[in-house]
Amino acid sequence: MSETYQLPSIPYLRLRVTLHADDPAELPAFHGSMLRGAFGHALRRLTCTMGPEQPCATCVLRRTCFYTRLFEPILDEAPAPFLRGVTSVVRPYVFEPRGGAGRLAPGDPLAFDLLLFGQAIELQAYAVLAIERMARGGLAKGRARFRLHQVEALAPDHRWQTLYAPGVPLTRPAPPSPAPPELPVQTETTPEQPLALRFLTPLRLKVRDRLADRPNVRDLVFNTLRRILELAAVHAPEAAVDWSFRAYLAQTAAVQVLSAHLAWHDQERWSHRQNAAMTLGGVVGRLVLTGDLTPFLPLLRIAEVVHIGKGATFGLGKIAVEAA
Repeated sequence: MSETYQLPSIPYLRLRVTLHADDPAELPAFHGSMLRGAFGHALRRLTCTMGPEQPCATCVLRRTCFYTRLFEPILDEAPAPFLRGVTSVVRPYVFEPRGGAGRLAPGDPLAFDLLLFGQAIELQAYAVLAIERMARGGLAKGRARFRLHQVEALAPDHRWQTLYAPGVPLTRPAPPSPAPPELPVQTETTPEQPLALRFLTPLRLKVRDRLADRPNVRDLVFNTLRRILELAAVHAPEAAVDWSFRAYLAQTAAVQVLSAHLAWHDQERWSHRQNAAMTLGGVVGRLVLTGDLTPFLPLLRIAEVVHIGKGATFGLGKIAVEAA
């Protein structure tokens, strides 16, 4: 019989952004990294009062700074035992590109989603202003200029509401949705019904200091659970975090991989910090699971929102859960 494990509830907000090109632009194959980097630079220029030479880690304003709270959080308090030794704090956002590589002519749209988690939702107005600044400052090769056309927010009733449009002031904050979201029929899956996981963008899952090219069920569950608990512990202080999950992980023994159609996919991104092209590889494809999946359905539903693995902040590790 399945043992119940209570996942923390993490509020989140999905913003759907549309930019229009003012200049001809050429987008890289996967531009999540480009969006995240440009957003971070724009947000810091917008909010930082100490200047670019001041390191965030030693800034006296780091606890109240909108930049560190949203883009580069710093953990000042003693972490939970599970998080001891963690060198970087989990970020409360994810960029999801909504298109691939291509050339854009003036007037063409560039669309992406920005997800904010926990306390970062309070800073949605600053996120929109930073997006507007990054668009005007230029994106992609040649710093092509864009303009912000529209920002919509997904409400808890799954309807889109306009948060920003030209001439519409940013006045009413969009309400958050709960995670896990109330989504599809998979919540009614029986223990015997197979379930498919589709890895839509490369999954970079680190297992024993190596990237896994064929992750097993336990590693998938553990890494997903770790990300969810970190997000809750750092960015959703009102969430109840249960660190006693050994029995929950043990239930992965009742789940088997029925079939795996996976491939390793390499893609390049440009790192402005290192001033060099970097190759990011990960697993894409489809994994079909069978066995007692009931305990892990809420976990997988949250994973669809928060992504899994390294590079999640710029859109890697995006999964979809569906009946097989």
